[in-house]
Amino acid sequence: MKKKLFCCSLGCPKNRVDSEIVIAQFLDKGWEIAETSDKADLVILNTCSFINDAREESVNSFFELHGGLKKGAKIAVMGCLPQLYPDLGEMLPEADFIFGVNDIPNIEKIVSGCWNDGYRGKGGKSEFLYSSAMGRVLTYSPWTAYLKIADGCDNFCSYCAIPHIRGRYRERPLKDIVAEAENLIKTGVKEIVVIAQDTTQYGSKTNSSLKKLIRAINALKGDFRFRVMYLYPSGIDKELLETIRDSEKMYNYLEVPLQHVSDTVLKAMNRRYTEHGIYELMDLIKEVFGDNYLLRTTVISSFPAEKKEDHELLKAFIEKGFFDYIGAFKYSKEESSASFKMRAVPSKTADARFAEIEKATHECMEKRLERFVGKEVEVLYEGIDPELKVPVGRCWNQAPEIDGITIITNLEGEKEGSILKCRISSREGTDFIADILR
Repeated sequence: MKKKLFCCSLGCPKNRVDSEIVIAQFLDKGWEIAETSDKADLVILNTCSFINDAREESVNSFFELHGGLKKGAKIAVMGCLPQLYPDLGEMLPEADFIFGVNDIPNIEKIVSGCWNDGYRGKGGKSEFLYSSAMGRVLTYSPWTAYLKIADGCDNFCSYCAIPHIRGRYRERPLKDIVAEAENLIKTGVKEIVVIAQDTTQYGSKTNSSLKKLIRAINALKGDFRFRVMYLYPSGIDKELLETIRDSEKMYNYLEVPLQHVSDTVLKAMNRRYTEHGIYELMDLIKEVFGDNYLLRTTVISSFPAEKKEDHELLKAFIEKGFFDYIGAFKYSKEESSASFKMRAVPSKTADARFAEIEKATHECMEKRLERFVGKEVEVLYEGIDPELKVPVGRCWNQAPEIDGITIITNLEGEKEGSILKCRISSREGTDFIADILR
C-alpha cells in the first residue's frame, strides 16, 4: 500500500508555499495525501516562530499531532522553529525528523533515506530559494495561489527576528517568477498573490524592479487577477503606484505595514521613514487612485520606546480613517531581535494602550468598509462554505486569509473559480453580502 502524508502548515503564506513544495515531492514519489493526521504514515508540521505566541502554537500543535499518531507513523518538524533553535532535537526528542529551511528541496529524499534512523538538520544560514522548476501542490484553493518572489530580509527592524530566522534578502529572477505565474494560470488559477518579506525590494539583486515584475505579470494571457502584498512604505513611489493603477489585471489593493507613526518610535524600530513621510504617502496614494483603492496596514502598540504621547499620536492617526483594514498587535519581546534588551512598557500600561488601539482600528474599519456597500465589484467565487453552507467568494478588496469573505445570494449554476460581476448589498463586519448582476 502507498504511504500517506499529512502536512500542517502554520504561520504566514510564505510558509504555505514551502509546505506546497514539500508535499509535491512526496506525491511525485507515489505518496498519497491523508485526510486526517491519524491516518498518515508521516505527519509534517511546518512551524512559525515569528513571535512567542506563534512558537507556543507550534509546540502545542506538535504535541497534539504527536499524540494522535497511528502505530508506526513518524512525525517531522520543519521551517522557522528549527531554524531559530538549532538544538530543537534536544528540546523535542519525540520528533523523528527535524528540517531547517535549507532542507526544504530534499525533504522527501531525506525521509526515504533515513526512515528508520531519523534526521536532525544542521540548520545554518538560510539560503534556500525555490524556483519554477520545483513542483507545488496548491493547498489554499485551486483558484488562488501565492507567488513567493523572494525570501529573507535586509531591513533589520529592531522588533523582528526574520533576518535571523529566514536569512538575508534573496530574490528569484523575473523570468523564473513569470514562468511560474504563467503555469499557475494555465492550471486554472484565477488569483495570484505576490508575496515576500518586502516586495518593494524586488529587483535589487537581479537588476530589475517590482514595477517591471508587475508589468510582466499583467501582460500574461488569461482570465486572472493579481495583487501584491507587503509593500514597505519607503519603497513606494509615484511610478510604482501608477504602475499598479494602470495594470488592468492588478487589484488596487495596497498593503503597507507602517507599524507606528511617531518619529521617536519609528527610529527605535529602525524603520526608514518618518511621520511626515507617512502623511506624504497617504496624499500620494489619494492623488494617484482617487477613491478607487483599498489600504491595509499593521501597527504595533507599546513598543519599548513608546511613551504616552507616542501612543496618543498613533491612536489619533488611526482615527483619521486612512485604512480599510488594520492589523493591530501588542509588542512581543523577542530574544533574537535588537529590541530585546530595551526596557519594556509596563504590562498594565501596555494592555490599556492596546485596548485603545484595537478600539480605534475597529471603528476605523467599520467606517471605511461601509463605502463599498452599493458598489459593483468582481467576486472570485470559491465554492460553498463548509460551515456557513452558503456560496462564498472574495471581492478585489479582500485578500485571502486576512480579510473577510463575500456571501453570494443569487447563485444559479455558476462554476467555482468564476469571476462574477456583483453588487454589494450589505456588510456584516468585514464580510460582504453581494448579488450577481444578471
